[in-house]
Amino acid sequence: MSDLYWTIDSLVVKDNVLFGFGWIFHARHEIASLRFRVTSAEKDVPEYIYADFGKPREDVGRTYPSHIRALNSGYVVFGALSDEKYPDAIVLECALADGSVIDLSVPPSKIIRFSDDYTKVKNRIVLRQAGTLFKRGLYLIRSGKISSFFDKVKRYLNGRPQTALQKPDELASLFEPLEGENLSVILDHNLGGGANQYRDRLVEAIIREGRSAIILTYHVTTLSHMVIVRNKRLNVRYSIPNITFLWRALQQLSVSDIIYNTAVSFVKPDEIPQFLIQLKTLTSARLIVLAHDFYLVCPSHFLLDHEGKYCQIPEISLCNNCLPKNRYGFATLFTERDISKWRAIWGSLLAVADEIVTFSNSTAQLLMKAYPQIESSQISIRPHQVAYLVDKITRVKQTAPLRIGVVGQIGFHKGAVFIQQLSREIKRREINVNIVVIGSIEVSCEPSIVSQTGAYRYDQLASLIDASGANVMLFPSIWPETFSYVVQELMCMDLPVASFNVGAPAERIATYSKGLILASMDAASVLDELILFHSRIYLAH
Repeated sequence: MSDLYWTIDSLVVKDNVLFGFGWIFHARHEIASLRFRVTSAEKDVPEYIYADFGKPREDVGRTYPSHIRALNSGYVVFGALSDEKYPDAIVLECALADGSVIDLSVPPSKIIRFSDDYTKVKNRIVLRQAGTLFKRGLYLIRSGKISSFFDKVKRYLNGRPQTALQKPDELASLFEPLEGENLSVILDHNLGGGANQYRDRLVEAIIREGRSAIILTYHVTTLSHMVIVRNKRLNVRYSIPNITFLWRALQQLSVSDIIYNTAVSFVKPDEIPQFLIQLKTLTSARLIVLAHDFYLVCPSHFLLDHEGKYCQIPEISLCNNCLPKNRYGFATLFTERDISKWRAIWGSLLAVADEIVTFSNSTAQLLMKAYPQIESSQISIRPHQVAYLVDKITRVKQTAPLRIGVVGQIGFHKGAVFIQQLSREIKRREINVNIVVIGSIEVSCEPSIVSQTGAYRYDQLASLIDASGANVMLFPSIWPETFSYVVQELMCMDLPVASFNVGAPAERIATYSKGLILASMDAASVLDELILFHSRIYLAH
């Protein structure tokens, strides 16, 4: 135990949902898995919610500079239990790579339970989470990354609800005359990334038309539904009790279009298709379904099976075996774990949609594989507009030795474990090859092989790549991404790019003059391919 360091920064329980974050690392061993064991006197067996661990915690790394694993010690837990009985005990179960398991009892004082007094509970959550943000921000300030600190604070403040709506009719009262006409209702997560960027541009276009947008989203850190109201005059965020509340509120307004962006992270996601169908029936609005991920197909929205591998949408019998054991994405939020029911309820939404939009041919093909009843004529394939990427060409100055560049927040689905394996293969061979992550990686890697810049702003990307010395870019995502702005950015910079043969990125890289489609996901084979690719691009002459 003396070699294990850990804490819980925040742990919130509401109904049957649990959300929390903190950090943990062992001085001598890697962590193999991390899960919360929840027990109740009314149940004979415990339930488990797995944590996503290995996330960057610069503050912990600074506190424990002699421990290599401290830098990637962060974890997040978010999932649902089978019923709403409040747990009697919660234990953090840490399995180490040596096969041992350590049980860590979670003190009741660390758990924030929602009560009827929403404001009081929300304030406790905000204070506790803000305290953690402040401590992490001190590291950024001391490191001279003041702009990164303010960006982090801004994202936190802009993400949470400002207050709560008490009655449904309060929503209509926000609008001045004509502002409540021809509304767009958008359902979307609030987790950041490409889907949110798309939604933001969509809302900006709606506002330019002189109209208003109501965004229904879910604020994970306070476990609350939230509506964001945007027009030329308004930019406000309110928590609401549930989606039924919004249904009643929208009956007093004029809705012209309903846009499904993504429902990832919503609790009780099986209620969403029926909500959207009923809203369409009530308003006669046009319903547009956008495929930013594969939540329409499976609660494991990256199509990762219970072993963490891309499933390729197999026979339904294999899905029935996989889903109850699947801990990836937000799979546990669908408590029934019945893939046939999931496909039935989301298939009903696709059936009534006026338009289904995908951003690549690859996504369209996978969607039709899951739903053979969909005709190709029902799907519009519209790649994202990336005009803002022009004039960003980066000239590689240092062409040798091979320096592999990886861009983004590299979590498990983005290939973090593969990068870890690749770094170990480089170290095993004792060759002069390095990996630089422009962004962050959510696993511990050998620092002599892998370096990382930390979070960056888009306008910094070209200069960071230039400063890094990266000369071959690797896009290591292990799921069939529906587009990937990162790949498009790298291609617009005229950089050599390699990826696995999955999804929309491979579809585009296959026709790119400086592209390489990797033959496998085996680290040794990939390293061989990258060395040859590097030689062909720079050293053949």
